[in-house]
Amino acid sequence: MEPLQFTSLASMFFTNCDRSDFGGWFQRNGDQWVHFSRSKLRRDATAIALALRDRGIIAGESIGIIAPSSVYWLLADIATQINHAMVVPLFPNISSENFQFQCDDANVQVLIIENIAQLDAPLQALLPRFKAIIQLDTGTELPPNGVYWDTLIMDGLKVIDKPESALWIKTQVFSIAPDDLFSIIYTSGSTGRPKGVELTHRNMLSQIQNILPLFPLNRKKDVALTILPVAHVFERMAVYYYILNGIPIYFADSPKNAAVLMKEIRPTVMIVVPRILERVYESITIAADKSRGPKSWIIKRAVKIAKIENPEKRPSLLRRFYDRLVYKRMRDAIGGNFRMIISGSSALNKSISRFLLNVGLPVYEGYGLTECSPVVSANCENNQSVGSVGKPLDHLSVKIGENNEILVKGDSVFAGYHNRPDLNSEAFTPDGYFRTGDQGFIDDNGFLSLTGRLKELLKTSTGKYVSPNPIELEISRHPVVEQALVIANDRKFVSALVFLNPEGARRLLRVHKEDFEIEKAMQSDRIREAINRHIGKINKKLNHWEQIRRWTLIGDELTIESGLLTPTLKIRRKATETRYAEQIEEMYGQPHEQEPQS
Repeated sequence: MEPLQFTSLASMFFTNCDRSDFGGWFQRNGDQWVHFSRSKLRRDATAIALALRDRGIIAGESIGIIAPSSVYWLLADIATQINHAMVVPLFPNISSENFQFQCDDANVQVLIIENIAQLDAPLQALLPRFKAIIQLDTGTELPPNGVYWDTLIMDGLKVIDKPESALWIKTQVFSIAPDDLFSIIYTSGSTGRPKGVELTHRNMLSQIQNILPLFPLNRKKDVALTILPVAHVFERMAVYYYILNGIPIYFADSPKNAAVLMKEIRPTVMIVVPRILERVYESITIAADKSRGPKSWIIKRAVKIAKIENPEKRPSLLRRFYDRLVYKRMRDAIGGNFRMIISGSSALNKSISRFLLNVGLPVYEGYGLTECSPVVSANCENNQSVGSVGKPLDHLSVKIGENNEILVKGDSVFAGYHNRPDLNSEAFTPDGYFRTGDQGFIDDNGFLSLTGRLKELLKTSTGKYVSPNPIELEISRHPVVEQALVIANDRKFVSALVFLNPEGARRLLRVHKEDFEIEKAMQSDRIREAINRHIGKINKKLNHWEQIRRWTLIGDELTIESGLLTPTLKIRRKATETRYAEQIEEMYGQPHEQEPQS
């Protein structure tokens, strides 16, 4: 094991608060940014830790957080660690069954919420089981066992200046061992009960230390924007990476406001998922639709060049010309200050990646899993291969096993699932490598590429296996497609649910925003023919048993709140199949109107 700079995440946090050049954090509140200075961050984390202690939180227990991303979320995380307890991130759209299971399994004794009104009735009914409900919003009524966050702060401040309090805090932080658990994160999985991933301080600390050479940050120049849920390990890791580097962090109120906030605070670094980059792509190319005359020709030509040139080669004279004339304005539209945009969670559309790189946006794609804290590999400046997920981190050993499965071993890889010895025996190879369930290959230059997922292989009723992810990604590359879901399990042929992208459809139909109607777009022959041709081209690259025979267009919006998307905007296969069971059955009933052209 390599030496760690810190023994715990809490000690790293307090060291950061001691830096005189640390500018603090900012929380979005309405249309204002609330500033948390380094002294306030230290004080509030300490006060919450003391208040939790006095309310009976003990080592080995857990605190659940079911609230939006915020400064308060991270302060609660640190305060929990000081009490030698663990945070269990929870999500608002969780089923009451899974909520109860996770809280029982992880021994969650205290729950932190935004406000009780945001919880579904089945979750509200389970609140009496907790020692306390900590509510961030002081404008709504408390449950009987509730206490406001601000009240906890005041309780902690009453004892914070006592010598014994300072000694207790120091002793608690000093006694956190690197191999102590700091969090249990439940992965939903497609079937069965959730699995609790146990992550230690060592897991996270070794992860962020080994990212340093790939993505160096400057405390005086860099600014981070946090837009993904910190309940997800990807964004949570990123925040601790920012803490390690001591840069200011801006916590957004919603991913939907990303474009506005990017222009407002001009961040230099941001973690994203592919869907956010797709929205950025849509927003910065929309000018081509709105422009007229010679200006329109120039912008459209610039967009075309950005889509086709190889970003890994020296820019052509034409691309350099358009950079000054067009691409700079595109970058300025989202702040114009990015040094690195790191994309993960799922595969990024190659054509969009190529476009963004060619217009000068430094997008670096990586790969990881919750069990690996989470990053396994990443592209970075001067070491990038478009289409791959980069080279494995130096502290990890990564190899390709049977069935092209990616196997990982190293300090940032978890030791096992909580209370699941049955799974742990299967999760690792005899020589200690974690079985990721993902398929891929490593090329001669050391870059890792993904080809599919073993755990999501679909088996047709004829006994043929279909890997849905690559096919879904190909379908989603068409501008009028938001996402796609391949159906094949126990079916005689492959079909797909195709979700309409309203902005892409509007642009194809060439109608103004105010005149666009989703119902008309759904019935448009032009839209359907475009999708049909696109799927026909994809089918030519597939084995005959993998080819999409029928598809259905869906006009509903995919959202996290609907339960159809994960917090990182990936489609939930089981939930979506259940929601659209009738449409799926129709595709396997009477002859379908849509037969892809081959």
